[in-house]
Amino acid sequence: MSIRAALLLAFALTSSSAALAAPGAYLGATLPEGGRPRVGRVVPGSPAAKAGLRAGDTIVELNGAKIQSAADLCALLGMAYPSQSFQVVVERGGLRQRLNAVGLGAWSDHWRRAPAAPRVGSAIYLGGRAVEINAPVLTWRDPGGYDGYSERRHFSEGVLPTKPAAGCNEPQRYGQRRNLPPELAPVVQSRGGLTYDLAALQIDQVVIHYDVAWTSQNCFKVLHDIRGLSCHFLLDVDGTLYQTLDLSDRARHAGGANDRSIGIEIAHPGPLELTRDLAARYSKDAQGVRFDLGPLAKGVRAPDYVVRPARSEPVSGEVQGKRYTMYDYTDAQYETLIKLIVGLRKVLPRIRNAYPMDVEGAVVTEVLPADQRAKWSGLLGHYHVSGAKQDPGPAFNWIRLTQGVTVAESDF
Repeated sequence: MSIRAALLLAFALTSSSAALAAPGAYLGATLPEGGRPRVGRVVPGSPAAKAGLRAGDTIVELNGAKIQSAADLCALLGMAYPSQSFQVVVERGGLRQRLNAVGLGAWSDHWRRAPAAPRVGSAIYLGGRAVEINAPVLTWRDPGGYDGYSERRHFSEGVLPTKPAAGCNEPQRYGQRRNLPPELAPVVQSRGGLTYDLAALQIDQVVIHYDVAWTSQNCFKVLHDIRGLSCHFLLDVDGTLYQTLDLSDRARHAGGANDRSIGIEIAHPGPLELTRDLAARYSKDAQGVRFDLGPLAKGVRAPDYVVRPARSEPVSGEVQGKRYTMYDYTDAQYETLIKLIVGLRKVLPRIRNAYPMDVEGAVVTEVLPADQRAKWSGLLGHYHVSGAKQDPGPAFNWIRLTQGVTVAESDF
């Protein structure tokens, strides 16, 4: 096990299969490669820090067992579980000192708070691991990103959402995935959460929404500050992808689909019929149709970005038996969305590159019966999950998305 510049962690093994081992328990200290177990750094707020471990300490005893090397320490921690406690003796300044009991934390609690690169990156995160998608990404820990783990409002003072959805009047806007298969549940519990290698056994759906908030910044305000809801991704008009939660966690975005799905809110004003005077926001210039964001444009990462629908004419169609008309999403949004789905399918292969179709091959635009939803693995619209929803609307180009994914995957 390499420990160079790596956080000390324990592997939660189950009686069913050692092959399923993955990071479960977390200490929060670093060691050099080889040699004595001399601590190089202690992560603030970690179990190691709370127990009083300091940089420069040499760990010489763990639960009465003598520690001669960093490899000895990792071997002893190798069978540990989250919440397990250890008595630790360190050598500090030439003297030996017994620390407070070290209670191991859950690795999942660490990755939720671990900072990503302080810039626009190109990777999303599953179980604390980076998954490269080669598109502009800001995570919840990046400057300019949106933190779905925050237990306070983002845009105003206060904790609780101002107009919470039913059951969402609480500081925490997310949760752990529930209703796990019986054979998976005890393994997830032993690891303190759904880890990278287990996620593919649970997550097999992607639910696509439009936000009717026009921009991702405004969408996060509505979800987090006002409604107490959450979504894994916000896809802005300029193609910037904001990840607000690790994919291992359960977002509140699509009711009964939340335990198995990843949610994507795409910035869009929605159908013309749902917002008064919305059609007046669309105009034509020499380059084609454009949409006026008004003051909300200041919240877009590229503030001079001109929002242009991918198709110049609005698209009409029936959703849930009612007719709606809307303009398309932007080319930048489709390009990022294709890359995102490709990246998701790399690590969550049960997500099929398919959407519900009728016998003639057209997309189904109404809620699916419960038994069909339960069996479905792949892409879904919010309207497939709830009969009260219309998103992503009649203009969403399912063919462009799935064909784009097919082409991109064939390039590997």
